[in-house]
Amino acid sequence: MSSQRGAKFIKEPPEVLRGVSMPRPKRRTPLFFDQRPRTLPEQLFGREEEVEKLFRALEAGSWVAVLGPRMVGKTSLALAGANEFAKENGYNVVLVDLRDTETFREATEKILGRLPRSILDSISEYLSSISEVSAKGAGAGLTVKLKKSAPARRALSDALFKVQDTILILDEVQGIQQGVPHFLKALGAVFNENHSLQIIFTGSYSGVVRRLFEATYSDESYGRPPISIMLTPWRESVAEDFLRTGFEKLGVPYEEWEIRDTIRNLGTLPGWLNLYGVRRYVERNHEKALKTAIREAVKEAKSELENILEGRSPKARKVVRLLAFGASWGDLIKTGISEDALSRLLGILMDELFILNKDDMGIYYFADPVYRKAAMSIPLVTEGE
Repeated sequence: MSSQRGAKFIKEPPEVLRGVSMPRPKRRTPLFFDQRPRTLPEQLFGREEEVEKLFRALEAGSWVAVLGPRMVGKTSLALAGANEFAKENGYNVVLVDLRDTETFREATEKILGRLPRSILDSISEYLSSISEVSAKGAGAGLTVKLKKSAPARRALSDALFKVQDTILILDEVQGIQQGVPHFLKALGAVFNENHSLQIIFTGSYSGVVRRLFEATYSDESYGRPPISIMLTPWRESVAEDFLRTGFEKLGVPYEEWEIRDTIRNLGTLPGWLNLYGVRRYVERNHEKALKTAIREAVKEAKSELENILEGRSPKARKVVRLLAFGASWGDLIKTGISEDALSRLLGILMDELFILNKDDMGIYYFADPVYRKAAMSIPLVTEGE
């Protein structure tokens, strides 16, 4: 962070609203390596410019899209930047995790469940006729289930029109596929009229986020185009400094070759390196920590690739396996996949997940060593199986 705002860092983030009023539990002091999202700007590493840009976008009243691959730190940036803005401007922060949320209706129910109970009480006459609201465990928020006859767009709009001085973080929003136009129009209408509501989207450039950018230029009902903040993997020098800084702060003995070995095997995505850092702090053994981190990272990356391949031709699996070693367009077409299907698959890997590169010789390859290892382990499925 710059010195201009450095003196204003918050000491304690405002409580993320979960829909129920509960006593604040005693907070665990986070370590330098921590698998939970960061909540304060000073807990982030190597993202000073991005935090400043996010803060300026919120000051300007813009909605924001924090974009990038998984494990790059999108949630941490959004939450830390929102908390700083909230502290300085008297706002609340509502974080809604939309992973595994495929429809507008499901998204609406999750968003409503994270709003303060007072908001739902203020529209209780409407909600009581369309929803079932029940409190869950401490801090878990509310469970909101809309009845089949209830219009999700109206339920979301009515609730968000009541929200005051709040930053709404819609985390991993790209998975929503059904009802996207209604979702965007509901958010756009509220955003245009409720000036005390700020919205931050996080995700890859797909699904809702892509359609949001496209729609805002052609239909004023969606609101103004969002400001994008692109997070990319760290440069190797930044990744090395991250590991050194963590080891020195935590008193973990290390050798320089261990840092190079870690980056060679895990790449420079913050999430993978942080996973290794946590294990190294606990295990105090480089080989054991790296082995565990690689196993967990490859498992998660393979799951991501399997999600992409689901419903596609077995030829797509052959393409992914070839990409692990590097392949030209011509090499990939030899798998028998159609040009259209290949173009779509490469587009997802390059433009939505940011895990595939193309060099000057026209060779496509996985830039991240974790995804490279995961691609090598993708099983081939023959036609008819």
